Amino acid sequence: MRPGSAERELTRLVLRFSVLVRGLVIGVTSLTSAVAEQAREPVVTWVVVVAFCAWTAWYTYAMYRGAPRWLVPVDVALVCGVCVAQVWTSVPEPTFDGTTWVLALVSIVVVAYQWHVGPVFGAAASGVIVVAYLGGAALTAPGTWTDALPLGSWMVVEAVLSRGMFVLLRRSGRRADQIVEREEQARRDAAVAAARRADEQEYLAALHDTASATLLMVGTGVVDGRDPWLAAQAARDLDVIGRDPERSDHPVDLVRMLRETAAHVPLRVTWLTEGEPRVPARVAAALCHGAREALTNVVRHAGVDEATVSVRRDGGGAIVVEVCDDGTGFDPDRVSGHRYGVTRSLVARMARTGGSTHITSRPGRGTAVHMEWSGA
Repeated sequence: MRPGSAERELTRLVLRFSVLVRGLVIGVTSLTSAVAEQAREPVVTWVVVVAFCAWTAWYTYAMYRGAPRWLVPVDVALVCGVCVAQVWTSVPEPTFDGTTWVLALVSIVVVAYQWHVGPVFGAAASGVIVVAYLGGAALTAPGTWTDALPLGSWMVVEAVLSRGMFVLLRRSGRRADQIVEREEQARRDAAVAAARRADEQEYLAALHDTASATLLMVGTGVVDGRDPWLAAQAARDLDVIGRDPERSDHPVDLVRMLRETAAHVPLRVTWLTEGEPRVPARVAAALCHGAREALTNVVRHAGVDEATVSVRRDGGGAIVVEVCDDGTGFDPDRVSGHRYGVTRSLVARMARTGGSTHITSRPGRGTAVHMEWSGA
């Protein structure tokens, strides 16, 4: 399984941290020991310390930049060489019951390996280095080298504990990735569900505004089933129902689209327009559907054969479309919120585009449908 972003980032940070700490520990302990202690062979000791510090600095740089495959095996060989060189770099009468710079070097190396190499290579490298340390101790002090065995065993324990911590950290990063992935999947599922609901609502709104409204006008006798415009209107209704919802943000001429919409409603329409505002196609479609629903309601309920459509920008730059009539009117407070034409076709459709709809009416005083979109 490929690691996620959190696990990858955590692994990268751990690699850099372990390499940096290794470099600092080796540099401080080896140089301090070379200055403070009297080694068997001081010149050899300084050569070993300076050479290995230089190698450690380059090793750290290479790890930060992206290490080649041969880097770690060469490092293992050099660390083993430092262990064997205890014959020259240790004090004249060495003891192995305390901390020496070679022991500190070996300890930090076997710990750091567990954080930036695989488990198999880390275990093998640690084992080889511990054996080399004990071998160097045996060459340096054949009579007392066994005192180094507990320290060698503890280095193995250090390597195991270090590997365990690294595994726990990677698991934490993996769990974080899994949590993020679950949340992302939940967001994607919610977005898909919301899109489906929006499509269903748009389809139902289009069905209500077109075929249902036309059939209702015929069924209630508002228009004669033999009227010549009815066949053409039915064809337009089928075209609207079968068409995908408009989602484009391409700017279109709003007034022209509104005039085309109103031309198919059996009403005399008076137009009051200011300029030729252009809006995104999806917004124009919502305004046109709302205007058609409002004009259809005039035909069905108002008892008049004319209406006024105004298109303008208000003082804040918002696009305002109003459909007004002088018909019988109604009491908006007595209209059920479950009435599809008011709550969904008019109000909800504009809300989905970021706009709003307000209906003003009084019995005997006509009706005004105010639609507004402020995203212009």
